[in-house]
Order: sequence, then C-alpha cells, then structure tokens
Amino acid sequence: MKNMASKSTLSLLLLAGILVSVFAAAAATGSSCYPGVGIPIEPIPNCRQYAEKATCGVDTEGPPYMAKQLCCQELAAIPQQCRCDALRYFMGRKTRPDLGGLIDLPGCPREPQRDFVRILVTPEHCNLATIHNAPYCLGMDESQWQ
Repeated sequence: MKNMASKSTLSLLLLAGILVSVFAAAAATGSSCYPGVGIPIEPIPNCRQYAEKATCGVDTEGPPYMAKQLCCQELAAIPQQCRCDALRYFMGRKTRPDLGGLIDLPGCPREPQRDFVRILVTPEHCNLATIHNAPYCLGMDESQWQ
C-alpha cells in the first residue's frame, strides 16, 4: 500500500511540474504591448513628420531622406511583437483621433496620414518584421484602442 501511495504522490508531483511549465510558457508569450510597455507613451514623433512629408509635402528639417530614416529607427527600437500595435496606437482611435500621434494640418487631413502609417513596416518603407514575422501588419483597421 505504501508503494502505491508513493507512486501516486510521484505522479501528482510530476503533473504539477508539467502544469507549472505550461503556465510559465503561456505567461512568457502573453502580449505586453501597450503604451508604456512595449509601445512608447509619446507616439513615434519622427514617423508623424515622415507621414506629413509623404502625404502632404510638409517640409521637415534636414535632407529629404532624413524623415524616413528617423522614423524607421524609431520603429526598429520597438519590439517586433509590438510594432503593429504601436502603429495602431499612433494612428489613434477614429472616435478620439486627438489621442493618437497624427494631427490635422491645413490642407492635410488626418485620414491620408492614417493610410500611410498602415504601411510603414512594409518593404517599400522601413521593411521591419512584425508579430507576423513579416514586414506587414494585418487588420490595421481593427484597433484595440477604440
């Protein structure tokens, strides 16, 4: 009887160890992408300048390529798994666009800038991998910030 009890105890301990490992792995892969953790609190300001220049021809300081280079550096500094969420946050909510990083300018509405921001990680612009392990963000119209 004692031998059977020790086998049961050993089986329970083994099962508990496996469960702890599974829960630890699940916690490690959980999303930690929100403003202040994985996403800058101040939405990527150099990307705002790049979006304004590309969509509306707004002049920026420095040579023409500088706005793009600085934007791509800012995006590259954001963890790969957070880049799409960072762009969504930067674009702002449609119901409260004032909370995003884009601003309406005379002759330069926010919507064309939003369209441009959706493609910043693509090969034509910054060519940065995202949570999808490719330079694309899926579902950019679906914002968790709405």
